[in-house]
Amino acid sequence: ETWNLELGTSIGSNDWVVAGSKTASGKPLLANDPHLGIQNPSIWYEIHLTGGGLDVIGASFPGAPGVIIGHNQRIAWGVTNVGPDVQDLFIEKFNPANPNQYEFKGQWVDAQIVKEEIKVKGESPTVLTIPVTRHGPVVTPIMKGITQTVGVNQAVALRWTALDRGTIFQSVRLLDQAQNWEQFRAALSYWDVPSQNVVYADVDGNIGYQTPGRIPIRAQGNGLVPVPGYSGEYEWTGWIPFDELP
Repeated sequence: ETWNLELGTSIGSNDWVVAGSKTASGKPLLANDPHLGIQNPSIWYEIHLTGGGLDVIGASFPGAPGVIIGHNQRIAWGVTNVGPDVQDLFIEKFNPANPNQYEFKGQWVDAQIVKEEIKVKGESPTVLTIPVTRHGPVVTPIMKGITQTVGVNQAVALRWTALDRGTIFQSVRLLDQAQNWEQFRAALSYWDVPSQNVVYADVDGNIGYQTPGRIPIRAQGNGLVPVPGYSGEYEWTGWIPFDELP
């Protein structure tokens, strides 16, 4: 196993599936090693859900409605992180005459203003005022080191797929009920964030692989450095269609 001096061995999941033609039993073998570090309380817990048309066993997160990784009576699946680039930083120009407005395509647009109250023991609460543009929340106050490194001193907003309303639990519900490859892929069409490598096996001897996830298509640029948000030239124009994913 490769050691990373900064991250230890907590990062770097594995999953794999072997066809029955390669096994002693003649049936597929599927294994999953999700590397999330040991902590208390635990991230993962094992559950077996039965009833209401469900008979599924595996691992889940506290509060998640369903089994995230596991198998039912007919199919099994495992996941590891794909790690596509789904975060972009957009440089914003705010109106000197009105700090609640920002520029987009030559027009001043009202930002959404979100107030977050942070309760501090023994002190009065701290209230953070966060402007949110069409690209997401302004994150400059918490990333001064990063913005100085890339030479950006304007306001920077974070565009991130995980900040949009998602459908991953719809995917998990359908995945827990899936009985074959077609239903498995239909379930994963709702798996938006985070994108995963998902391996598959079933009792009929089939094996497979699918990448799901909401992965942006950029009008231009590659998302590696902050880009102007005010020009409209670097917008996300949509998502890679599910049927075009591996």
